[in-house]
Amino acid sequence: GVAKGLKSRNEDVTVITKDINFRVKCDALQIKAEDYYKDRVVEDQDEIFLGHSNMTVDDPYIIDKFYKEGELSIKDLDCEVFPNQYLVIKHEQQSILGVESDGYIKNVSCNLSETVSLNARNKEQKFALDLLTRDDIPLTTLTGIAGSGKTFLTLMAALSGLYDGKYEKIVLTRTLQPVGKDIGFLPGDVNDKLDPWIGSIVDNFQHYFKDLTYFELMRKKGQIEVSPLAFIRGRTFNNTFLIVDEAQNATIHELKTIITRVGENSKIVLLGDIGQIDTPYIDSLSNGLTIVIEKLKNEKLAGHVCLLKGERSELATLASKVF
Repeated sequence: GVAKGLKSRNEDVTVITKDINFRVKCDALQIKAEDYYKDRVVEDQDEIFLGHSNMTVDDPYIIDKFYKEGELSIKDLDCEVFPNQYLVIKHEQQSILGVESDGYIKNVSCNLSETVSLNARNKEQKFALDLLTRDDIPLTTLTGIAGSGKTFLTLMAALSGLYDGKYEKIVLTRTLQPVGKDIGFLPGDVNDKLDPWIGSIVDNFQHYFKDLTYFELMRKKGQIEVSPLAFIRGRTFNNTFLIVDEAQNATIHELKTIITRVGENSKIVLLGDIGQIDTPYIDSLSNGLTIVIEKLKNEKLAGHVCLLKGERSELATLASKVF
């Protein structure tokens, strides 16, 4: 109706909209329509901060100094490095993995509890584990293709912190945005309604522990809580490891609401694949996760890692790359 009304005015009109269907209608009526760009912080998906980069140095002394002293000054590299950014520094056949910390490049470590048995399968996963287990970085963002290990690594880091007494509970939340057509209302109480939405967490628990007994026990004891995004405003999470799954489907306003819930001695992790967005009106450049990554890349309290390799299966990795 609005599109027809604009057409009937017989004037040069440009419509600014996020609605894909509305743009199609405008195109059918030969009305110029443009996307809504205000929420975008980068112009192209390739410009989004990865959280890590490769660097080649000509002086072998830099590599030797790192192995000898355990750190490098940013001045030795003569380049711009963001806070908490991970680096792969190479010289011929030698290489080091490092992370920026207070003006220095330091060793990448993994401070998982001894009760959690886990090995990184690639360097990006090693970066992610370091970031997830660091107490000085309360906000972590992880992106990557399907099957790259985002949820599994985060869950293991959360359990590690719980075992070591860093946190009192793990809270899981996500946007309730379905893939495809919604199946309607679900029966039961709030936990029953949320069970289908936390399938990724449950699957990872079952993969690691081989059954769900431990998950159900922790849930009954209050060590694991599933909180709907709609009910999160006004809450405060102290001594909590907060996991926001499928964060690419949230707007920046929703993520701001979640991040401002974080209290003392807590950590929040935003997970998502910006290549798989189900929410209308946002895309890979205007979703909340991308905006958080870009706006906080200069902050010491935040860190980001993009996982580039799929570890689920060859088929899952192929589908992520081809489609």
